[in-house]
Amino acid sequence: MAKEAPDALTLATKLLAGRDKTRAQLALALERKGHPPEVIAQTLTRLASLGYLDDARVAHRRALEDLRAGWAGEALQARLDAVGIDAALASEAIDAAIAELGWSALAMARTLLERRKLTGAKAARFLGARGFPEDVVERLVGSAGVER
Repeated sequence: MAKEAPDALTLATKLLAGRDKTRAQLALALERKGHPPEVIAQTLTRLASLGYLDDARVAHRRALEDLRAGWAGEALQARLDAVGIDAALASEAIDAAIAELGWSALAMARTLLERRKLTGAKAARFLGARGFPEDVVERLVGSAGVER
């Protein structure tokens, strides 16, 4: 006898057991398992009412994690967008996480460069890819590749 596929609520609960997910991530996972849109919408509403699904919580946690890992600016915003977090919610979460951590772009950039032993153009490219503002890159790397 073939094993019956789990219902949408059971599957979503199992997916959330491992790690918080956004509405968009859960909706996509349920869609991939063949659940119809109306069932997905009902499931997401039920999970939110139970407190299991909260994009604001996910945004805040991800912003904290990504700031600690050395992401900044537009790159950090893009990382939150990639998991389905609304741009305004992502911006609020980033601001709250920066305040909570007392995070400084300059201090984090300096730490990353020291940890990775990067200088010059490689350091500038790395910081740029991580979303650090140009003024931070210029201050730490400068055109000659040395800290000023």
